[in-house]
Amino acid sequence: MVLIRLGAVTHFFDQNTRYVPLSFTQATGGLTVTAPVDGRLAPPGYYMLFLVNSNGLLSVAPILQVGP
Repeated sequence: MVLIRLGAVTHFFDQNTRYVPLSFTQATGGLTVTAPVDGRLAPPGYYMLFLVNSNGLLSVAPILQVGP
């Protein structure tokens, strides 16, 4: 699982874009994801949450908000 921060719509080059790998465990009927413990790794904002399989293929990503 990975979080990818959405890019800015006003800049051609966005240095705030982030790729944050997440750890997870299998749970009954789903997965339990561990969020980053440090806000410097994933600052507050909107991210896409992807599942990546062993072949490197991405899932369809929901957009979620991290932080306050």
